[in-house]
Amino acid sequence: MRDKLLQFEKKFSGLKFISLLILTPAIFLQRVLWLWGRLRFSALVRNRGHGCVCHWNADLKYPENLVLGDDVVIGVNASLGAHSPIHIGHRVRISKDVQIETAGLDFLSGPPPYRHMSKPIFIEEGVWIGTRSIVLGGVRIGAHSVVAAGSIVTRDVPPRTLVAGMPAKVLRQLPDLRRDDKL
Repeated sequence: MRDKLLQFEKKFSGLKFISLLILTPAIFLQRVLWLWGRLRFSALVRNRGHGCVCHWNADLKYPENLVLGDDVVIGVNASLGAHSPIHIGHRVRISKDVQIETAGLDFLSGPPPYRHMSKPIFIEEGVWIGTRSIVLGGVRIGAHSVVAAGSIVTRDVPPRTLVAGMPAKVLRQLPDLRRDDKL
């Protein structure tokens, strides 16, 4: 029975008409969600530069505290919790599932429920934050640095540095790849 069902599925899905019937609504829905995401992002984040792109399902908490430079890209399922301000420089890439959170709990404030505390985050120009990384409050990530996938950034990152791990540690300095082509 299973083999016959798989054979039917293969023949059925191979028909051009069926493919169009299935793919057309999916493509239309993607375009509608893309447009909705752009409009939502524009309405929520007033302090942004030109060319910023944010995936429609990114979670933007306290968007009034976000300050974005030009050409910032915020990926799928990213979460930006801006209880305190988050300043993001030009041409920053925030990959999918990244969490950037300014607030945390003050476990020394007494018995539960604990008080919230928050510190601003500064992400300078040209930074790339890898998939499923976490950036915590009070951190400055220097220009043109890379945060490797799955890292937890708990302290400042110098410019042009590759960091990785839990907590993130410096792996190496990155070269300056700017080209001054003077002929």
